[in-house]
Amino acid sequence: MSKKEEVKKKIGKSAMECFAKFGLDKTTLEDIAKAVGLNKTSLYYYYKSKEDIFIEVALEEGENYIHSLQSATIQKVGIENRTAFYLESRFNYYKNVLNMNRVSVESMGKLLPRFFELYDALMIREKAFLTQLLEEAVKEGELELKDPKNTASVLINFSNALKHSVEQQAILKQEPEIDYSQSLQDTKFLVSLIFKGIKK
Repeated sequence: MSKKEEVKKKIGKSAMECFAKFGLDKTTLEDIAKAVGLNKTSLYYYYKSKEDIFIEVALEEGENYIHSLQSATIQKVGIENRTAFYLESRFNYYKNVLNMNRVSVESMGKLLPRFFELYDALMIREKAFLTQLLEEAVKEGELELKDPKNTASVLINFSNALKHSVEQQAILKQEPEIDYSQSLQDTKFLVSLIFKGIKK
């Protein structure tokens, strides 16, 4: 690891501690610089805004979480259980990242476009993982499915769309908090509905 990467890791860790303590909105770059032991000018060399720090660290944590989640998913029995567990767990993770760091609805409106632009590469790997699970279930005779890749893509996209929809509504209505409970129920229902049609 280079010196620059080491410093960025230290900044990320300190920033996430500040976000968890004060919330993203109330945390300043001065707070983060002080926690790391740098001045604000030095911090600007690595990051232009606190939102950039949040997005980069959240995505890195997300990658680590998804890797662990995929290992845990394989331990589940049955393709429907595996798929439901995977989609619900990732949904809860991304919801908790935003809540844990006290991201306001206003800040989320700024974060989401950049977050999902960077998230695309991770989503490709997520779809590949779910495709592999479905392909294995077809080989084992558990599913009758002609296009596992497209089905995996639809499952991930719909799960994401349900979550994004409630976030966008909260942003437009300027609600103080986001209630994800209906979106999570809809995700569970979507999985059960799809599997009713493809299980043997």
